Amino acid sequence: MKLEFHPMTEADIPALIPPMTRAFDDDSRRFRGELRGGPYGYDDGSFLRRYGLCDRASSPFTIRVDGSPVGAFIVYWQRHGESVLGNLFLDPSVQDRGLGLETWLYIESHFPSRAWRLETPAWAVRNHCFYEKCGFRRTGQDGQRVIYRKTQ
Repeated sequence: MKLEFHPMTEADIPALIPPMTRAFDDDSRRFRGELRGGPYGYDDGSFLRRYGLCDRASSPFTIRVDGSPVGAFIVYWQRHGESVLGNLFLDPSVQDRGLGLETWLYIESHFPSRAWRLETPAWAVRNHCFYEKCGFRRTGQDGQRVIYRKTQ
């Protein structure tokens, strides 16, 4: 499998809606017992537009495998401060193959930062395991969100 990362454009959004919807709905079924669920706009492209394309502070990327879009990530980069991983998802059809870790290593190498922070739902157990595998440490909880940090 050839993994590639490309800056996200408006033209990418329609092809990213299905993998994003599948990724969030899969987690919702596994860990919440609900058929559907994700952040507002996860299933119509508005999440990616709002936080990826319209937010000038963000750096949004499309993740492709063998040329097909299978996921995306959004980072808020601060070289000399604390950067934020705002979103990272992969279609369930390509999960558990090391692509998530390879994506994180790409992010770290292309967006070097002193520290990283992210928030993920408290019920998203698989996310917790993944981020801990990437070297993040759980540092707190804010309501239904678990906060993770990683320092270099």
